[in-house]
Amino acid sequence: MADEPSTRGLVEGDLGPLRRFTGILDSMPKEPQTYGEGEAARTTQRVKLNCKDIDVKEAVEPYHFPIYTITISESNKKKSRWGVLSEGTPEDRSIGFNNVADQKLTPEQHDPSNANYVKPADRLEIKHCIGKRLGFVMTDGEDGRPKATDLYDGRIDADRPTPAWTVYEIEGVGVAGGQGTSAMEVAMSKLDGKTLADFNTAALADPVIRNDTALLAAIGMPPTAPNSFANTMVSTGKFTKDEASGVFSKVVAAA
Repeated sequence: MADEPSTRGLVEGDLGPLRRFTGILDSMPKEPQTYGEGEAARTTQRVKLNCKDIDVKEAVEPYHFPIYTITISESNKKKSRWGVLSEGTPEDRSIGFNNVADQKLTPEQHDPSNANYVKPADRLEIKHCIGKRLGFVMTDGEDGRPKATDLYDGRIDADRPTPAWTVYEIEGVGVAGGQGTSAMEVAMSKLDGKTLADFNTAALADPVIRNDTALLAAIGMPPTAPNSFANTMVSTGKFTKDEASGVFSKVVAAA
């Protein structure tokens, strides 16, 4: 019978199957949702981050669709799912939309006492990124992902570690911790002047590179793999390799 209970086909609560992906932010409509009844009723705005052309980096089960929607209640509190999306977690303030977006600001633009200070209200907002590719990661603390932060759970009337979505990459800005540079640019800078062994050690320890799972996979390929990161850099003419020392050098374009 179709309605009989089963121990198979279980899902991860309301988290969905994805844990890290990039996608083009297509729209972000809001819809009201009411909790409770009568005088105790309260209404919140649920924001749907509709993404298209997604590239799945990590998932707990196969996902073959080109679209994905993240639904979060809008809030002005840092200690909320919307706060994690915006500001990251207390343990990692490099992630979160605002932190990634603000990487391109100069020290003067961060300084309220400076004439060039850019007020938060005038900085890049997620609503300005419709049509751009964003990178999202679940803060669940699994497989190297950011740890979950304590958020209020009304079902138990207490805080508890709660997985939530946050942003780790913004097209045209860079990845978390990259100070406005892409993971590819960071990897190329680390390859310059190093042997493959030294590069691998430095690259695998870099949080910016680790946030890009596709790049990380290319770096981790066997040295003989033609599509490994280092070999691709040589075959595309971006780097040369000294066969005697094994050191890679970035090709500088002629002036």
